[in-house]
Amino acid sequence: MTRSLFVACLLVGAAMAPAAAAAQQGAPTSPSVSTEGRASAKVAPDVAWITVTAEARAQRTADAQRQNAAAIDAVKSSLRQAGVADEAMKTLSYSVEPQMQYTDGKSKVIGYIARHSISVRVDDLARIGALIDVAGGSGATSISDIRYDVKARADIERRLLTEAVQDGMRRANAMASGAGKEVLTIWRIEESRFSTVPQPMYKVAMARAEAATEISPNEIEIQVQVALTVLLK
Repeated sequence: MTRSLFVACLLVGAAMAPAAAAAQQGAPTSPSVSTEGRASAKVAPDVAWITVTAEARAQRTADAQRQNAAAIDAVKSSLRQAGVADEAMKTLSYSVEPQMQYTDGKSKVIGYIARHSISVRVDDLARIGALIDVAGGSGATSISDIRYDVKARADIERRLLTEAVQDGMRRANAMASGAGKEVLTIWRIEESRFSTVPQPMYKVAMARAEAATEISPNEIEIQVQVALTVLLK
């Protein structure tokens, strides 16, 4: 092979490299536009989870663990008596750690802290406040992270996916029309989703002799987003 022919081959190969790379990466080979489609729905929650924690402190690890086990068992027993099924109470975390005291820049262990957190599923949202009071009155040291959801989330998301793709196609058709083109076909669709979960509203109702915790959940907004690329003609 002569030197001039060798150089020519190199130049042709360099020119073809980007096209080959694009083909390997699955890039569209005809004019295309990329856009997004969105859809959302506000729904009332019909299930909730509460995080309930029991904590115990003692000078010895074994004592802290034993006291903590008794405390969380008492909480679960009270919730069970209030109608919460065993399968609705699941352990989230368990830990035993030293309790430190800091004096003049020095630290020493003065005891141990045992914590056990459980997730409590509540199917009747009207009972959330009452169950919080039950847990608090039976030895829980912390009640937090009330999380809401809907049992039919999967069905709602499937409906929203259809609406999001339709929204994306309307955008793609508008973009193609503005460029004097028409949509030939969909080349790629990718899904992403997220939902905005409301923070519960706490207030104390004084209608009874003892104050009761009242929880007022807001609606959940489920949002779905898709990214799509269409080929033009």
